[in-house]
Amino acid sequence: MTDRQQDLQNGAPRDSQPLASQDVLRIRCEDIETLAVLHACDELDAGQRVSLEAHLSQCPACAAVVSREGRLHQAIASLDQPADSLDRSGLLLAQCRSELAESMDDREARANRSERPPIFSPSAWWGALRHTLIYHPAMSMTVLVVAGFLAGVAGQRLPVAPVPAAATRPAAVTASSAPNISSPAKLTDEQLRSADNAHIAWVTPTDSRTPTVQVELMSPTPMNIVGAPGDADVQRALTFFLENSQRFDPDVRLDSLDVLRRNADDPGVRRTLCAAARLDRNPGVRMKALEALRGYEQDPAVRDALLDALESDANSGVRVEAIHLLLTSLQSEGASGASAAPDPQMLDVLRDRLSNDPNPSVRQQSAAALRAFGIQ
Repeated sequence: MTDRQQDLQNGAPRDSQPLASQDVLRIRCEDIETLAVLHACDELDAGQRVSLEAHLSQCPACAAVVSREGRLHQAIASLDQPADSLDRSGLLLAQCRSELAESMDDREARANRSERPPIFSPSAWWGALRHTLIYHPAMSMTVLVVAGFLAGVAGQRLPVAPVPAAATRPAAVTASSAPNISSPAKLTDEQLRSADNAHIAWVTPTDSRTPTVQVELMSPTPMNIVGAPGDADVQRALTFFLENSQRFDPDVRLDSLDVLRRNADDPGVRRTLCAAARLDRNPGVRMKALEALRGYEQDPAVRDALLDALESDANSGVRVEAIHLLLTSLQSEGASGASAAPDPQMLDVLRDRLSNDPNPSVRQQSAAALRAFGIQ
């Protein structure tokens, strides 16, 4: 009995072969140029790589093409790219990646949210307006000009709304005098726990040079907190928003970082920023927390947060930002005349990212950082 008859008798077609075997047979010499590029860029999956290697072992001509492409890719990677001269720090690329990841996270959060916010909710209007302005630059300019004019007129005519008794400040404190008066903390844990969302805005009064922050807690009993960025109640509320990222929108946490970064010289604020850089579920927030730590890279807690982000953060943009801050730290040490040896832990992490990071930008930046340390 022939093999064909035996296969038909057993109910299995003749061409029923293992997938890996079929993949090997599908590699053709005319396809090798495309596959060589993908192989050099490390874009082949495990099955394709096995198939290609099996073909190369039997075809010296194709093996020469793949080897040539690999050498060409290495030569190109060793050169300074034109884009590097326009964005040497890589911040533009990292920001684009962060904004894309944040947009995807926001879309997923909206899809999973069982209850939509009320149509007249300030947070809903602010979120819709913010995203509309981002993607329509011409409309953004028009809206901002009109809003600036109206805000200037309103600021001259309307006083700041009084704070409810639950979080009241002294009656004599107005929007114009609040930045100049230091009052004891009035915000309670219960008031913070009852808030399910918040809105943060700069409301610096007319004829005042001191920036003032208004934090609106949205809860069954709405409450406004107005004060300078260093005000105890303001900092406590913003810290609470960052520590409870599952309850507050990414926009709220980003606005919180905008205010807190002004007081990053406070060790307590830096601890909050480091925690946000490590633990926040949104990559855009994590990246902005790292940016808020710029200038404090010599702090051991900040250095640990940077290394942790570089070693374990899932977002490549956050890892690139961590490398940039480590390089900034190195440059500042050189400018100050310090000649201390590089941190062995930092070198180990950079070497690991150079060898194992799946993102080519992170590998390239790691190599640049090691060269800056004098390590080839």
